[in-house]
Amino acid sequence: MSSLLKKAYDPEQFRKQAHTLVDTLANYLDESIYQKKERVFRQFEPDELFKNWQNRLGDPKQNDFSTWSKRVVDDSIHLHNPGYMGHQVSPVLPQAALADLMSALLNNGMGVYEMGSPAVAMERVVIKHLAERIGFDDKAEGVLTSGGTLGNLTALLTARQLKVGGDVWNEGTGGQQLGIMVSEEAHYSISRAVKILGWGEEGIIKVPVDEHFRLDPSKLEETFQKASKNGIEIIGAVGSSCSTATGSFDPLPELADFCENHKLWFHVDAAHGGAALYSKKHRTLLQGIDRADSVIVDFHKMLMCPALVTGLVFKEGDHSYQTFAQKAEYLWKQEGEEWFNLGKRTFECTKDMMSLKVYSLLHIYGTKLFKENVEQLFEMGKAFGNMVSDHPRFELLIKPQSNIVCFRYVSGDIEDLNMHNERLKRQLIKEGKYFIVQTNVRGELYLRTAIMNPFTTCTHLKGLLDRLEDISQNTLV
Repeated sequence: MSSLLKKAYDPEQFRKQAHTLVDTLANYLDESIYQKKERVFRQFEPDELFKNWQNRLGDPKQNDFSTWSKRVVDDSIHLHNPGYMGHQVSPVLPQAALADLMSALLNNGMGVYEMGSPAVAMERVVIKHLAERIGFDDKAEGVLTSGGTLGNLTALLTARQLKVGGDVWNEGTGGQQLGIMVSEEAHYSISRAVKILGWGEEGIIKVPVDEHFRLDPSKLEETFQKASKNGIEIIGAVGSSCSTATGSFDPLPELADFCENHKLWFHVDAAHGGAALYSKKHRTLLQGIDRADSVIVDFHKMLMCPALVTGLVFKEGDHSYQTFAQKAEYLWKQEGEEWFNLGKRTFECTKDMMSLKVYSLLHIYGTKLFKENVEQLFEMGKAFGNMVSDHPRFELLIKPQSNIVCFRYVSGDIEDLNMHNERLKRQLIKEGKYFIVQTNVRGELYLRTAIMNPFTTCTHLKGLLDRLEDISQNTLV
């Protein structure tokens, strides 16, 4: 073996580098959480950042691990800073990050039991735990997947296999035009899944929403009949809990009734809002979720895990084995329902040990930490909604149901509100103290915050509004 390989794998070198990295990240946490450094984000043009990192590659003055890691931290968005209120990604709990480090180094692929047995067992524990929170009984089974998009696709593949009839996996759908009913505010991953399935734009049956941007149950039957008359065989419906753009929760009981009446598959995309299952105060938003055939919940959103960890749970556990009914003799010797050979039920074979991240938090903290985080974030969403409503220069889109708040600046004689608010957001991001995003709702641009950080307080939220007002009045002139 070469001396370079020996050095690269040297345990003592790893020990030193790991201590250095932990010190760097601990300093980052201290500086971010307590805003010893106020900057959330330093904006770079894509080409500029590419050239920076291209020039650093192989530079002997910058090729030590410590310098490299500090530069990565410095160039990144600081999610643990209370001024971060942008995308729906969790400021990761340190213990979950350490579990992710363990997963990365051990590198046990989980598609086959013999490769990743401890994490496979923990994955089933996590899935059974999540199923119980949803309200399913012990028959429920499922898997962890790499994100909500993959979770939604897997659920719809299962729906297709079970609702179309015959051997769809091997023989196809026989040219039928299939469709899924979704809210017009549903996450784009549903549309993407439908198109991957080969059903095209016609396969996405959009149901209008009400004034709160929730699926309007009074439009379900009309939408269903119209699609059926157009030759589309609808096999299921999806409830959003909650929608990404506005944070609105669809009425799940009415959707469940509709699906039962028409013998449709009922899937709930609770990627974001499913965290409310851990709060008695807010789980009423998910009333009816226990009647779903399948549910997804992201642990990397409000449940403080590193991306990506999504729980996909089927009420009837045997349904999870129908999705990918195919032989792979080199992986397993027999067909059938082997819960421990996860490759039978997921796209992934060499799968990350993602269960370590969730199991470690449940093991250390139980469910109380999840409850406290969800309730803190929802409370700040409500508080910010009230601030916006009471402010004479801002307009709230809808009263927030979650930690997602959509609003815009409307004061004064502004010719183009969309352009003004987009410029407002760009300037705010350029300054680097706050990070928010924007969304388009029925042709109107709104500023959007997803309050993901439990250290974000009313003081930070008031500071955000004050800064936006100051930019609008004194900078955008």
